[in-house]
Amino acid sequence: MQCSILVCYANPVRTLSLEEAILLAIRENPNVKQAQLSQVSEKYALELAQWQFKPHYTFTASRMTQKNYEISEEEGYVTQNATGAGASVSWLSPYGTKMSLSPTVNQSEHFHPGLTLEVMQPLLRGFGRPVVEASLQNAMDSQKISRLNVESALRNSVTTVINAYLDVLAAQKNLSVDEKALQRAEVSVNQTRLFIKSGRKAGVELVTVEADVANAKTRIENDKNGLDQARYALLAAIGIDPNTRIAFTSMDIPALIKKYRIPGLEESKKLSIENDMQYQADQITFEGAKKRSIIEAQDNTRWQLNLSGSAHAGDGTGDGPNAGLQSLVNGVNQTNQVKLDLTIPIDDQQAKTALANTKLALRQATIALQQEKWGKETSAINGWNSIFSAERALKFAENAEKLQQKTYDISFQKYSHGLIDSLQLQSAQQQLVLSSQSLNMARINYLKALVNLDQMIGRTLETWKVEVRYGGEEI
Repeated sequence: MQCSILVCYANPVRTLSLEEAILLAIRENPNVKQAQLSQVSEKYALELAQWQFKPHYTFTASRMTQKNYEISEEEGYVTQNATGAGASVSWLSPYGTKMSLSPTVNQSEHFHPGLTLEVMQPLLRGFGRPVVEASLQNAMDSQKISRLNVESALRNSVTTVINAYLDVLAAQKNLSVDEKALQRAEVSVNQTRLFIKSGRKAGVELVTVEADVANAKTRIENDKNGLDQARYALLAAIGIDPNTRIAFTSMDIPALIKKYRIPGLEESKKLSIENDMQYQADQITFEGAKKRSIIEAQDNTRWQLNLSGSAHAGDGTGDGPNAGLQSLVNGVNQTNQVKLDLTIPIDDQQAKTALANTKLALRQATIALQQEKWGKETSAINGWNSIFSAERALKFAENAEKLQQKTYDISFQKYSHGLIDSLQLQSAQQQLVLSSQSLNMARINYLKALVNLDQMIGRTLETWKVEVRYGGEEI
């Protein structure tokens, strides 16, 4: 990386291990932050839904001064002052009962208090906790889903960082393989020149081995570009500034492999269903909002029968029994009312259609949930099989690389003794490069298979000892 002295001094290179990259991603990854903020938003939404069933208070006050010009025996202005104050408390019960109590105080020439109590109880439509508390239950489900999303974001972030880190190591290894190939090609060029000078090789032999050098240099340039891209991808996965200058430490591959415990196939399928965040969220939605929507749609097709009553005392006019606190209890200024309202919908096609669509949506959700379950199980089976397939491929690649290294050593000895030409040596060189790269890729694929299965069965955070934080609260 090229930079000026001042820039490099201000932005020094920092080494970063895999564990440090994971911890940094947990703190800095934008997806994790957004999931945590969404969880906080859902927390406030739940508090709002709970607030609907708590008493609500209001207070009002007024002051009025009025001047009137009256024609009388003594002409002049007449000033009237009036002061009013009021308060109210209302409450909604889980069964749909609505109650409100409203005291008022009016003071002009006389003191006129008032008190009103109103009660309304739905008897058919809008009655019962399943209907009245539907929005509250939906908010509680949304809160659960938001917590699952936080954990899912953490799992995805950790898995993405590990895979990106492995990509960086793979790119570094490919660069190392091609650098060694360049060294071998340069040795072949020097050896060929000596053969040509001694008359043991024809001059055309030099063209082939020099082409090997040129090809190796080309691959090295491509490897460097690939390594830079892998580094930027890792920085993006962590969630930090791409201009951050970081050097990645080597990894203890055997120790990393030992971190992962491979469960049996049946256990893997079971864990993938139990710990899949999206499937859990869909189950919560199906058992909650989807089924509650049926109850609400059925409730909307019912007749509406509401029983309401009110009692009012006070707010009289004048003096005597119509004023003062006694006017609230002396029976002079009282009004009591009981009312029963019935509304019968006739051929309400809109409500019937809404109910039918809701039932169809529930059936579709049932099918989709079953398909999702099968899909999760299939992914678990494929992920479990991929581990053992990748493990076998790794062993074959290790053996192939050892044999190819021996083949190249033998070919170079033969070339040194004039038994083969440069084309045959070049072929052995290319095969060694390919086998080394295949071994590198097989090793990375095996590690990624372990990492991906660990995510599918829901053990990523447990494997790396990551604690989940919900909206700043540690659980």
